[in-house]
Amino acid sequence: DRLRTTCTTCSCSLRTTRAMAADRPGPAPTARRLVAWVGSSGGGAATLGHAEPDVLRAALVRQLSRVGSGAALAAAAFIACAEPLDSAGPGSAAALWELGNGEALQCTLRGTLAEVNRRAHELDAAMAKRIRAGELAGIVSVSADSAHGGVNREVLAAAGETGIPVAGTGGTSLSIAAGELGCLLAGNSGGSVATTPQTKAIGVAAAFAGVWGECYSPSFSEGDGVAWHSVLDGCMPIFLAAACAATTAEKLQPVLRSKGLRPLAWHVSSLEVALRTQALPPAVGAIAAHQSSGLGELSVLGGAVVGALCQGSAFSALLFGRGYGWLAPRLLASCARHSVPATASSIAVTGGLGVLLGSAAHMAAPSIDLVTSAVRGLLTALLGGPCNRSTGDIAGGRSPPMWLSGAIAGVLINYGARVGWYHEVFLPLILLEMEQGSLSLVGTLDWLTLCIVGAGACASQLAFPRHLGGSSQTRSDGPLARRGLAFNLLYGDYIEACYPFLERDPYLNAAAYAASACSGALVACAGARSTAYLPAPLAVSETFGTQVWLSDTPAKLAVAAGIAFGIPFAAGSLSNVLRWRRD
Repeated sequence: DRLRTTCTTCSCSLRTTRAMAADRPGPAPTARRLVAWVGSSGGGAATLGHAEPDVLRAALVRQLSRVGSGAALAAAAFIACAEPLDSAGPGSAAALWELGNGEALQCTLRGTLAEVNRRAHELDAAMAKRIRAGELAGIVSVSADSAHGGVNREVLAAAGETGIPVAGTGGTSLSIAAGELGCLLAGNSGGSVATTPQTKAIGVAAAFAGVWGECYSPSFSEGDGVAWHSVLDGCMPIFLAAACAATTAEKLQPVLRSKGLRPLAWHVSSLEVALRTQALPPAVGAIAAHQSSGLGELSVLGGAVVGALCQGSAFSALLFGRGYGWLAPRLLASCARHSVPATASSIAVTGGLGVLLGSAAHMAAPSIDLVTSAVRGLLTALLGGPCNRSTGDIAGGRSPPMWLSGAIAGVLINYGARVGWYHEVFLPLILLEMEQGSLSLVGTLDWLTLCIVGAGACASQLAFPRHLGGSSQTRSDGPLARRGLAFNLLYGDYIEACYPFLERDPYLNAAAYAASACSGALVACAGARSTAYLPAPLAVSETFGTQVWLSDTPAKLAVAAGIAFGIPFAAGSLSNVLRWRRD
């Protein structure tokens, strides 16, 4: 009893029912159709995002606007219960959400489930009148209550009488609506297990488009324009935690063995391997898929599957996670167009596509790892200390002196952070070095040339406040300098605090570049590995009272930090003192 209709605008195919095509002509193709949304947070809470009505509302509004000339929500009655409704009682906490001004949801009542149900019955009757008056062209039903005496019974009965389509999820309620009330179930309406607000919305919009004979082009704009490096920025905390933990675990093992704790040392060794090879790829794949698809939890699950199959290569997870994010919504839309049930669509998109792309990533990971290893090798040859000069020639010529490459890198990082290179160039390089659970050479320069240099510049403004026009220090200098000093030393962050001081004082600005060059030269010659975003003492201090250091060369790193702090501090202090005398 099914036929296929073709949209005259874009030739997309949508499945609908012959009964609807024959019995109800529907509004003119250019009319703006209005739909109502009824339902609840569900009986078994088997869906993802089931307790977030506004997320579902936003997804519905977005997808319905792409149906023909645009459909819109005109009414809503959604009950959100604190417990799964299969086990909730009359006294369970609940809330009633209605459509307010425009298409925004408003919580109009909070109370017991019995109180909320009484108000919902009133909305049910009012909405049913609108359906019989021909104001509404469709019903979105999400885990609705269609049983005898149910709070959505009248709406669905009116939909059955008038022949308008019903689309949504909730197997029990939809079965009652179709079997007892004669409702026309459209598209892939069916069960709700493993569905998300985004999958529901796409299925609903495709179902209505099929019944109405309209064109529907799903909206995937949430993932459009997301820069690739923003995925790495978002994953930075897990890279940092894995690198620090793996480095500590590596250096703790000899200590444990020397104290006769060999079983514990074996477990620490196993933990180190897991941190270096297993922790990062699933996280990177999940974030990459989530940011580029706009499908919520569905894309997180699929991206995690892709990342887990990447043989420990986080950058393979990045590439194939982005690919998953591009393909997943398109596969989901195709399933909706062909009336594949929502649960089956979620399985195909999350499990099927995730495993398929993960298998491809598994095969491609060794090749991608060759590229990332080559970049790490180049950085090591330039900044990794004299012991790494065996890396050989760079670009067909002799390697530059280690101190020179370190000094140039320090100045470039200080300059680049001011002109927007940090998130696009430096942070991805830091995370690339940390891909296998190691600390970073570029991360060491980041900490020294930005955090410690910035702390020194801020400290000079506190020790010798600048006088402007014979007046005392401006009110903003003190709080900003204190915050910059504390945050840079205690958290390895907020490098921008010193920028106002550098811009107004050319001598301090020059000193910042000089400090970056000197400290960069020193740590490059030492091959020191560390990272920013950590308290300064942690980068160069003992761990657990043993000689276990996060940095490879803590003493030399401490000297470099003293230079990076001291030069701008001295220059800024002297510049301010000389200004006093001139004033």
